[in-house]
Amino acid sequence: MNCTIIGGGIQGVSTGILLEYLGHETTIVSEAFAYLDGPDIPTVATDYAAASIYPVQIASEYTEDELIRRAESTFKPFYDAEEVPVRKHRHFYIYEDPHDESLPDRMGVQPIEEYDGYIPSRAGYDIRGGYTCEEYFVEMPEYIPQLFRTYKRLGGTLTQQTLTAADIPDLRGTIFNCSGYGSLELFDDTSMRAIRGHILTLEYDGEFPLPFSYTYTPTTDEYGHYAYMYPREETVLFGGSYLEGDIINGEWRGETPAKPMTVDTETIPERIYTVNADIMRNHDSVSVNKSKISAKQGYRPYRADGMRVEQDADGIIHNYGHGGSGVSLSWWSAIQAVNYLSDVDTSVLSPIATAVGQAANWLCVRYITENMWTASGSSPEALALLSL
Repeated sequence: MNCTIIGGGIQGVSTGILLEYLGHETTIVSEAFAYLDGPDIPTVATDYAAASIYPVQIASEYTEDELIRRAESTFKPFYDAEEVPVRKHRHFYIYEDPHDESLPDRMGVQPIEEYDGYIPSRAGYDIRGGYTCEEYFVEMPEYIPQLFRTYKRLGGTLTQQTLTAADIPDLRGTIFNCSGYGSLELFDDTSMRAIRGHILTLEYDGEFPLPFSYTYTPTTDEYGHYAYMYPREETVLFGGSYLEGDIINGEWRGETPAKPMTVDTETIPERIYTVNADIMRNHDSVSVNKSKISAKQGYRPYRADGMRVEQDADGIIHNYGHGGSGVSLSWWSAIQAVNYLSDVDTSVLSPIATAVGQAANWLCVRYITENMWTASGSSPEALALLSL
């Protein structure tokens, strides 16, 4: 069956891979493709995901523990498969204020006071609560291009096009809407919100990625919101901003940091730098030098009415509105969306994970000239994929 998928982020390519694996003929249509059109496309939230496999900042009918089980179980095949850039490391959720919430249903979870290993902390501050667990982590700069290569190997087509609502009726076959924030204009979804976030990137020269990450909440009197650190193979990421608003005529309209700080020309919440710099002060392989840190901002497509995975009265199958859980729930929600067209369950993920691993060393065609790249505004990776 012919299918058109709207959206070039994690939901679009995951849905496309699943449909192609099941034998459908698909095209992904988007004005930009995550990681293929350069690293700074603010409308493509996938470019900014860290990404830990833990569902956060999402409105849903499911409990937190239900979402955790779905996220972890659907990423396990990718962790188990060879050559797929998904690893497992220790994560800490730490609070300087008293914190006595029940423990979530996560891998190897235990209260922080029962853990006898290294615990990230700030100098001069006591830890008053939290927990530690194991967590899957996706190396996004490798993973997303690998997904697009898998999609192309399975027979999928990428079409670079800016769609309007008037274009929707002319799209081929069954339509899957994975456009995220674009659903506001394309499908008049007024519950869509843009959540602005910032990422600081530091160079890392260790032989292996740091074996831990954390989400650290300082005292309410000082900041009242968390900061986080996630390790990649060649960099370390600092983040934790969450500013609510909207994008109006291409411009951000919304909250600004209560305690601002400028890093690499970006205005960020101060705690993203100060809290993380204090915690990471004892790690020699991480150079926390403000002048050498790169910063960027992007937008999460939060849906106030909740994650939408359903088929509407016009037959369009929607899969968007995941907030900060886009990567974590990508395979689970793709299966739910595709089930409106074909019967499928999570058993399909093991062979798909194998296919993704096999795409790790697949060489894309790269004979497109520099002039063509410059004229189109797309990266060589995107043009090579589009040309196949």
